[in-house]
Amino acid sequence: MEGAPVTAATGVLGLVVAKLGSLLGSEYKLRCQTRKDIKFIKSKLKSVHSILWATWEREILDAESKDLKKEALDLADDMRHVVDDFILSLEPSRRSKHLMIQSKIKASPFQDFRTRVDDVSGRCRRNWKWKEDRSAQPFSGLFARKNTQSSPPSNPSPPRAPFVSKDASEIIGMDGWRDDLIKYLVGEGEESTMVQPHLKMASIVGMAGMGKTTLANHVYEEIEKKFQSRAFVSVTPTPNMKEVLTSILRQVGAEPPAGTEARTEEHIIHTISTFLEKKST
Repeated sequence: MEGAPVTAATGVLGLVVAKLGSLLGSEYKLRCQTRKDIKFIKSKLKSVHSILWATWEREILDAESKDLKKEALDLADDMRHVVDDFILSLEPSRRSKHLMIQSKIKASPFQDFRTRVDDVSGRCRRNWKWKEDRSAQPFSGLFARKNTQSSPPSNPSPPRAPFVSKDASEIIGMDGWRDDLIKYLVGEGEESTMVQPHLKMASIVGMAGMGKTTLANHVYEEIEKKFQSRAFVSVTPTPNMKEVLTSILRQVGAEPPAGTEARTEEHIIHTISTFLEKKST
């Protein structure tokens, strides 16, 4: 968790929310008031994280908004230190080596933060809630669970995550992860210029806004020239698969024949496979 990337948009907010969430797990035995404080603060910081994520591509902020954003990021940084210190203060259980216990004589270290977190969260929502573009993703949707009920698409798919287009200079904390993934996927040195004879695949997991797509994109940019055919696509929770497949078809170097857009997804997949098979022989 310590290696979680930090972004220019949300600072360490995502990391702090993740740490607070882990403290609520079964491996920690905390006092009742401490758990209540953690749940409260985690909920408020998730809201702030979502708001700052939604303003990621805002190029112009007024003075008040800039000050409020800085205050929110400073709060997240202070919370990170408090959480780290609290974790270090926990004691291992005598009954289970996998359980950490909060000493009964110690009060909740998060109680003093409740008012500050509530204040910053409320001001962020009031400042940005009605100013955001109507087409932006709703704040609550960034952390919402996937809806299991499917419905026919009535509107165009939302744009891909803005992290994809961000410059590497704006991202902090990804170099190590990027280099590890590159080493795993294609190796190092001169031998890495040749495509490995066997398939390798890596999954990048994490909460919303942590930069998973950005990391994947930076890895792709570093290794794409090592392959004869390649494609990078970023999909939404409800993608238009025909558009995704057509994008892959074009990126690998095959121009779709006339009428492909109206044909089935299976036909496009077959076209991609046939093209790649011919290219490899």
